[in-house]
Amino acid sequence: MMKPEFETCYVNLPLRYIYNFPEYLDFFVENCIQPELGLDCLGDECLSMDWLLSIRDRLVDAGLKCTVHLPFLDLKPSSLNPAIRNASIETLRTAFELAKIFSPQRMVMHPSFTSWLEPPLFERAYTYCVEGIRTLSDSWPDHPPLCLENTHEFTPDAIVRLVKELDRENIGICFDLGHWFSFSKGAENDDFDLWFDAFAPYIKHLHLHDNHGSKDEHLALGKGSMNWDYIVSRISELAPLPTFTLEPHNRDDFTLTYAYFREHVASKLF
Repeated sequence: MMKPEFETCYVNLPLRYIYNFPEYLDFFVENCIQPELGLDCLGDECLSMDWLLSIRDRLVDAGLKCTVHLPFLDLKPSSLNPAIRNASIETLRTAFELAKIFSPQRMVMHPSFTSWLEPPLFERAYTYCVEGIRTLSDSWPDHPPLCLENTHEFTPDAIVRLVKELDRENIGICFDLGHWFSFSKGAENDDFDLWFDAFAPYIKHLHLHDNHGSKDEHLALGKGSMNWDYIVSRISELAPLPTFTLEPHNRDDFTLTYAYFREHVASKLF
């Protein structure tokens, strides 16, 4: 049985991709690529238990571990609207149960803060988010590391505060470099060190993809404007090193990303 080239590296693979194009899973298995399974089909027909177990069994038979990305589309666990907030937490709770099927090494979740809320409203939203994540974590006390991912936040402060307040060994941060560079205006502000230094004590996982700063393009590594040499030099300071997920969105970008990761990232870290 082949082993993955990099045992702490994963590649994004949403379940809806596998459902619509079963050959995607074939490609991962045949090339010994560990997936980050996107549990993004909740409520859809593709989530039959037999189908999920068949995916689990193929990965187990191939000796492949995985991470999971919890659903995020239309979800807002920090919502000020109780109907939206409660539905979001219930959807995520169901996803927690489904994640158990795959025994993931990491689970990734978007807190989805609305950074532009005025302070009194933001504090309410923040409190709701803490309560929701605590409820999720309590539903599976010994869950694998839950990694809270930055998306549209203006600063790293809210996510750092969240992880510190939750204060659980199995809750940390997934630093998404592409989101920082685009959504959080990292390209414009040139503030990687500010974000990295704030997140560093809590980073358990990294999402790697590239863009030019104007939007979340999910380009192959090296095809955007991000300074990967410097980013990798800072990542090398982390001990232990986090796990990684590469996030290309098509086959060509996967090929380019994996080659770039091998030459410019893994060679300096492993």
